[in-house]
Amino acid sequence: MTAPYDVAVVGAGPAGATAALLLARGGKRVALIERETLPRYKTCGGGVVGRAFQVLPDDVKLPVEHACFAAEAHFLESEMSFRVERDVPIVSMTMRADLDKAIADAAVASGAELFAPCALIDLKQDADGVDLETARGTIRAAWVVGADGVLSTVARKAGWTHAPRTIPALEIEARVPADVHARFAGVARFDFEAMEAGYGWVFPKRDHLSCGILTMQRGLGGLHEELDRYLARVGVTGVLSLERHGYVIPVKPRRGGFVRGRVLLAGDAAGFADALTGEGISIAMSSARIAAQAILETRDGRVGVAYARALRRDLLPELFIARGLAWIAYRRRGLMRAAFRARGAELTERVADVFLGTRTYRSLVTRPGSYLSLLRGSLVASARASPASTRG
Repeated sequence: MTAPYDVAVVGAGPAGATAALLLARGGKRVALIERETLPRYKTCGGGVVGRAFQVLPDDVKLPVEHACFAAEAHFLESEMSFRVERDVPIVSMTMRADLDKAIADAAVASGAELFAPCALIDLKQDADGVDLETARGTIRAAWVVGADGVLSTVARKAGWTHAPRTIPALEIEARVPADVHARFAGVARFDFEAMEAGYGWVFPKRDHLSCGILTMQRGLGGLHEELDRYLARVGVTGVLSLERHGYVIPVKPRRGGFVRGRVLLAGDAAGFADALTGEGISIAMSSARIAAQAILETRDGRVGVAYARALRRDLLPELFIARGLAWIAYRRRGLMRAAFRARGAELTERVADVFLGTRTYRSLVTRPGSYLSLLRGSLVASARASPASTRG
């Protein structure tokens, strides 16, 4: 049976909506399948780092609630603080419901057909395509991009047996008095040493604050109490109303590869996120672009090979390095303290460059004067000054 759609994209988050947009603009017949009616609330800090904007066509504008031209890194126990500023936003604050809908609307305007609400029930592949059984009937497509989150139905139905490794996060959307909101305006704030093996954040939105904590230590209890202590410590007080949500963030790609027959996984469904920061929106969008390029630019029988090769070349090395840096940041806190005592301003500037997409993690650890040599040099300098300073 001839597939009525060239591609079915399952999930209308940043990965799925971006894939649908780029594929539709490339001339493909696209079905975008979303379980819920858009817009729908999605638990997420909503911080879109600068590198994400490089993925979208220039005419697609995202709904930004609050642009942060500055970012701050605080070490609460060590009493160190570092601030970076840029002429362009380092982090643009959005609400995920609005962000996802804006990209999905752009995909529909470009020719994609949206099926929402429409739950995926099952899928079956054959040599020529994939039949997706949904709550609204069967949809047939030549290719499927699974972008339906870390608990992906697409992955499960296509035969993946291992879920991505995840870490817990807890977030609140807090309405606060105007003077409290003003204290945090314009700055993306990251607080290290806020809790065991993790960090806290305060993101200013248009009329409220998104605040949260995450930990790399799975199974750690008491997150609600930890979040309350963190908010009091950094001065998020006088909360008028709040919504509290827990979620998980993938920090290691899914085992078993990212292609099965005619099914490609992208975004959280593939386990793609920045393990150092927990940031997933730009990573999801980048993986969507790679998937779309593979489908648009490769002969039918080689799409999966092209996608896997491009991931190995462009994305997976970045995620691997981020995991190594996360290990230092959260598992060897003494080393991180020593590095930032010696060269904290430079380290913060370089991570900001990664956020903006003007550098990559790979460049920070491979080029002369790189992050790795900077880290090594700062540790040596710190150790000479105080041999005990590198103890955790």
